[in-house]
Amino acid sequence: MMSERISQISQSLERARAAVAEGATLDLDGLCATVEAAMVDAVKAPVGERGALTAALTDLLATLERLSADLTRQHRGEAQRRAAAAYGASSGRVDGKK
Repeated sequence: MMSERISQISQSLERARAAVAEGATLDLDGLCATVEAAMVDAVKAPVGERGALTAALTDLLATLERLSADLTRQHRGEAQRRAAAAYGASSGRVDGKK
């Protein structure tokens, strides 16, 4: 069933979120193609599956939004650490103070 496939994508993305929380860097190659293929298939789904598909797609969208927020936080944190290290290194202090 199509909703099960979309739910599996959501579960994979939740595992990716857990990895990001642990500091992992993700390889998202293929994510767009996977989601796009699921959307194309969803459009072709029988009318009887649309209720379950709507719920699965809503969950997928929410999961993608949470992953996006997680990745943004991770990126900002890394940028802040690099900046702190660069300023700390140039002044001879870790806290950036002279």
